[in-house]
Amino acid sequence: MTKLRVQAFKALVPVREQQQRIPTYGSGKRPQPELEQLARNESNSYIRIVKPQFLDPGIEQDTPEFYEASRAHLDVLLQAHAMDVIPNAMFLYEQQQPNIAPLRGIILALGADNCADGTVKKHENVIDIKVGRLVKHIDVLQSIWEPVLLTQKLPNNIKDWLHAPKMESPLVENIDVLGFVHRVWLLSEQEQSIVLEGFQKLDSLYIADGHHRVAAVTKFLQGADKCESQGLMSLVMDQDDLLIKSFHRIIKGVGEKDVVGYFQAHKMAFTPVLDFDSLQLKANQAMVITRGGVYQFELGLPSPTLNAVEQLEVSRIESGVLSELMGIHDTSNDERISFMRGDTPFPQMDAMVKQGDCDCVFVLPANSFSQVEAVADQNLTMPPKSTWVEPKLLTGFVSQLFD
Repeated sequence: MTKLRVQAFKALVPVREQQQRIPTYGSGKRPQPELEQLARNESNSYIRIVKPQFLDPGIEQDTPEFYEASRAHLDVLLQAHAMDVIPNAMFLYEQQQPNIAPLRGIILALGADNCADGTVKKHENVIDIKVGRLVKHIDVLQSIWEPVLLTQKLPNNIKDWLHAPKMESPLVENIDVLGFVHRVWLLSEQEQSIVLEGFQKLDSLYIADGHHRVAAVTKFLQGADKCESQGLMSLVMDQDDLLIKSFHRIIKGVGEKDVVGYFQAHKMAFTPVLDFDSLQLKANQAMVITRGGVYQFELGLPSPTLNAVEQLEVSRIESGVLSELMGIHDTSNDERISFMRGDTPFPQMDAMVKQGDCDCVFVLPANSFSQVEAVADQNLTMPPKSTWVEPKLLTGFVSQLFD
């Protein structure tokens, strides 16, 4: 591993008049029909650049026509001076969601050598074909359009500085379709020095979100012989400031199963849930919603002989009740299981079961980031659909230009 190398980068940001028009959530964060409509209705939306087929269904992904259309849409914005270039940028980023403290971090560039040698630790595998397509796209645009999300326990001086409210107006501000407010402030040279000094105290970072972009930008910079001069645009946050939500397991096509009998046979403590209002799942707990009732149950402490993945609540549920009672042995490929984000209201899932949309729902607690770190430290990978990490970032809100 090498020492962390952080630096400023050449940034591209929407001019003030375009800050509500250009940035957008991308695929996987909003439904595709909604994004297709956005591509048709908003001529300056960045979705036309990253997904030109949403505007012209005749364009096939990973074809010359795809990359030509993507580049053409970016050139329209650049030629219209809809975006400003900032040569040596670092930013303070803030996302404001209702009823929680602001989520803040620093957008900077991280050395590609750190991403290649394990200094930046991962907890997911990447798909080589997807990485290859992304490398081509980066090469055509000579840019990347969204920071990856990295985390670690940051030094106290940086945390204190991050948590101090900014009084001046942000350089860029956007209110997204969810009502979340995104802001960035350009850091002064003095503030950049504070960041550089603080990062000298760190020896590693963890990928919280963006494994494919990390792999693709690293491969692009290596191929272009730019590893020494440029880095990977990253939003770095203190791990205690991340929001981590779970993914729940929706089961259908198995019929009614005797979950109470299973709990009793395996001597698992359980209690009926009569009121969702005050329910909060803790570590080593889970809940199942069935037609016959709703039950919170205890998984018990995991054996210390298990590896970090095997100790996860989701792994113990999948290898236990899902496999033994439901007959689902491969959650990645079994059509009887699907996944739902952990911020879905409990009554909504209960209604799905009662209406017959599914047989039952297993509600999981959110992983702690210490669990994710343990997986990465052991060079393992998280189970599919096991963590939803926020903040989720907008595409085209801050982009990185490569020289």
